[in-house]
Amino acid sequence: MLDPEDSALLLKLGDAASHKCAWDGFLKEFAIVFQTDAVQLFVPPQVWGWDKAGAMQRDVVPMPLLFSGLRAGRVYSGEELRDRALAQEMKWLGKDNRAVGLPVAHGPACLVLRRDKLAFRGADTARLAAFAPHIAQALDQWHATQAAALQLNRLHDMARRVGVGGVALDVARSVILDVDQTAARLLLENGLEARAVLDSARTHAAPAVVALGSGLEMLVLADEVAAGQVMAYLRQTDAPLPDAARIAAALGISRAEARLARALGEGASLNAAAARLGLSVETARNYSKRIYARSGLRGQAALVRYLWCSALLLAR
Repeated sequence: MLDPEDSALLLKLGDAASHKCAWDGFLKEFAIVFQTDAVQLFVPPQVWGWDKAGAMQRDVVPMPLLFSGLRAGRVYSGEELRDRALAQEMKWLGKDNRAVGLPVAHGPACLVLRRDKLAFRGADTARLAAFAPHIAQALDQWHATQAAALQLNRLHDMARRVGVGGVALDVARSVILDVDQTAARLLLENGLEARAVLDSARTHAAPAVVALGSGLEMLVLADEVAAGQVMAYLRQTDAPLPDAARIAAALGISRAEARLARALGEGASLNAAAARLGLSVETARNYSKRIYARSGLRGQAALVRYLWCSALLLAR
């Protein structure tokens, strides 16, 4: 049966598994429970630590060689670590140390304890060995959580670039279940609330395309993931093309030519585009010839299709 100290430590470890900043609290508690002067957790390329002065360590450093290759689950004594250490690595060691390799899925990791006055006992070594699998499991869970958060952020960024957001609805119960970041932004920019999406979805059977504003449309579909729910996908219909610099880089043309290409892509005729940009019609005609020659596109229709349908649009 766990004693209260170990139970509290495991609770701190559970917090750390789901939130990066919580590792600070766990390491501080761990150092106090194990009566160490310092504790360091090496999770390449990072090292997190705490010392008795209350200083928290968060650095990006290579793992010292003396801690590399530690066998997972095995606790190494201070004497064994000193035998492994190079002269310049002795700074990592105190009067006595314990280190344990952590069997994590994402790569090598280890936990290092330091005492500057007292020596570790056999009971400390056994206790550390018992905690090692739990720490490794928490690190794996933390990495999985971080990877999921990163993937979610990338999906939000992709939705922002495409200009599409989603609102999950339970129409039968008149409940708004979720509004993602892009949908919230689109609604705010158009002076609308999520309730407007629900009201429109209730009056249009899926599938349906509904205009919510002059520059915002909604596609209502039955949710393929959650039965009985409805997804409303919002899309900005008046989103601008990427700026001239990005168009120039994508097509291999000059900035001036890109500004003309952008105007043509927005549907302007050659004469109207020339007038808008302050160019003579003859100059605009020469620019357009170079645009089509360098890009390989044939005519304005192909240019419009490329600017609005290629991956270039994601550069917004």
